[in-house]
Amino acid sequence: MDWSLIVRRVIKLVDPQGDAYLSGGQFIRMMQEVDSDLPGYTEFIEDRNRRNKSTTRRDFFRDILLEMNEGRRIRAVGLLLEHTQSVFPDESAGIRALLAGATTAPNAEIPIELWGGERLNRYLQDIDDAITLGNFSHSVTLSYSCLEGFYGAFLRSKEHRERYPNEIIDLSKEAKAILKRAMADYPDEVLNGITNAANAVDKSRNRFSQSHFAGEAGRWLAVYIRDLVNTQIRLLLHFM
Repeated sequence: MDWSLIVRRVIKLVDPQGDAYLSGGQFIRMMQEVDSDLPGYTEFIEDRNRRNKSTTRRDFFRDILLEMNEGRRIRAVGLLLEHTQSVFPDESAGIRALLAGATTAPNAEIPIELWGGERLNRYLQDIDDAITLGNFSHSVTLSYSCLEGFYGAFLRSKEHRERYPNEIIDLSKEAKAILKRAMADYPDEVLNGITNAANAVDKSRNRFSQSHFAGEAGRWLAVYIRDLVNTQIRLLLHFM
């Protein structure tokens, strides 16, 4: 990826005075969410002065981003795009496209109080990171783990018992049955999507699993499976 281009474009969105504007202190506090070792604004500027480095916002914004390792840089740019999305939707979408070739479908947000909630949210972030880095097969594997884990969380939120299925297909069937019992008039075509999604993710994972060395998934498949997982999670969250 052309990181110089991406960083230049995202900094431009937070540079002008307006709703998306970030002061130097605001920017650094946001970056500290990604890199907790980054010093506060005053200490950072003092250090720049000692080293005769520019303290112009655009210059040190760029330096902070480009000096991060790629994984952190991806997450940092993602935070900035979340901030600019409502003010500059088209420009933000364009930068996201450079990062991941992603669609504009929103990611699900899993409540952390759910069983495995924090871990599942981390999976969703890792899926995006894997796509951005071109690790498409790994993204598909992460999507499988995330959807399987969320189906498990859904069942645990609905029924308290000693044992639950531990395979994605069986989990999806039980999730579908729970909704069918609760809402008999709900369209079968929508409920079938729960098990169909599980089968699609399962087949894709098995075909491209890194442990099977069966081949390399394409970007289109990784993005489609990622969006499918997010769609199913958003659907079931309505009933939890």
